[in-house]
Amino acid sequence: MKKLFFIAVAALGFATTTYAQEISYGVKGGTNFSNLSGDNGGIDNYRVGLYGGVFAEFGLTDRISIQPEVLYSSQGAHETFKTFDAAGVTSEEYTMRLEYLNVPVMFKYEIYNGLNVQVGPQIGFLLNAEQRVEAGNNGYTVYDETVNINEYITDVNFGVNFGLGYEFNNGLFFDGRYNLGVTNIAQEDNLPSGTEFKNHTFQVGVGYKF
Repeated sequence: MKKLFFIAVAALGFATTTYAQEISYGVKGGTNFSNLSGDNGGIDNYRVGLYGGVFAEFGLTDRISIQPEVLYSSQGAHETFKTFDAAGVTSEEYTMRLEYLNVPVMFKYEIYNGLNVQVGPQIGFLLNAEQRVEAGNNGYTVYDETVNINEYITDVNFGVNFGLGYEFNNGLFFDGRYNLGVTNIAQEDNLPSGTEFKNHTFQVGVGYKF
């Protein structure tokens, strides 16, 4: 699948460079709200992270353009468990931090006066994976450790993006995007059979096109 993605991107790059009416470049960044889903229930609570990077936009018509991007993205999930008993309140927090270099290729269509819809595939390359475990009792921390979990997460992740954006005449724009992970990121060789996790990320951000 990775090879097919790069072949498609290369063919797309040739076509857009050849037929593009206008080419522009820009920067963008914002906030991620991410979690993980899977057959075993996943981790439903959202983890807040950041993303940012650069892009190029190839205008094919007055309303249609193609926008490849290269983005650093901090994703993952967060889960909290609390128990109440005679000893007080005991809490456990699990935070999975997944850092990716994402390469989405977005097809954009301008609906009306700067308002646009976006859809496109994305490939993500894992940069680092960590899990932090915190335990506390009655407000006091009794355990706090972060471990590397790269061996349990696949190196490559595929997804599909759906988005909505608005661009001003001066190049400033805002957009929101949802990334639906379509591949299992659990490294099955190092985890129990049947373990499945898929990335899901909402993004809200701002950017500037030169």
